[in-house]
Amino acid sequence: MLAPRKKLWSTPDSAICAASRLADLCETDTLYDVGCGDGRVIIDLASTSTCLNFVGIEIDPDRASEAQENVRRALEDGKIDGASRRITIECRNALEVDYSNATVVFLYLVPRGLRLIKPLMENAARCRRKVEIGRNEAVAETSSCNHPPSLRIVTYMSGFVDEKYVKKELCTVEHQKGAAWPIYLYHFEGQDNKVES
Repeated sequence: MLAPRKKLWSTPDSAICAASRLADLCETDTLYDVGCGDGRVIIDLASTSTCLNFVGIEIDPDRASEAQENVRRALEDGKIDGASRRITIECRNALEVDYSNATVVFLYLVPRGLRLIKPLMENAARCRRKVEIGRNEAVAETSSCNHPPSLRIVTYMSGFVDEKYVKKELCTVEHQKGAAWPIYLYHFEGQDNKVES
């Protein structure tokens, strides 16, 4: 089980901005936010990107309810275009979720959590690769997305051990002056991504 941390740290705005740049979301993407907390990542990305589909996964029932309420409020206030965006918050154990519909996953997990969820990400990447390889070229031509047939994964604070990252940025945070925390972009291609020793 991916249990919530004893001390909850919300994703800072600087990390959300960096995640948005790295993920380079487009209208055909489906973004999963694992451990979505209060929903801030999904709300921000739904209001600033062209991505239309968002799924938040949160194991803590109180946090999941908070995220649902925050999304509802953002829709009512017009911060998010409810006519075109589909946003779902699920109260579930992230290790029991099928990620095969994901094109982008945002993870703010400790290293142990990344180790536990990695096999699910690899499986989702294999599913994604099959879909992309079998995709009709006419559909591809109508999309402004030019991403490779891979699952794009953005991790904040911790990275996957023995995986090649595509990009890395450092985020400064207001509550820790002088600190700069890493955020990584990975492409899981449904093949072997291991770093060679």
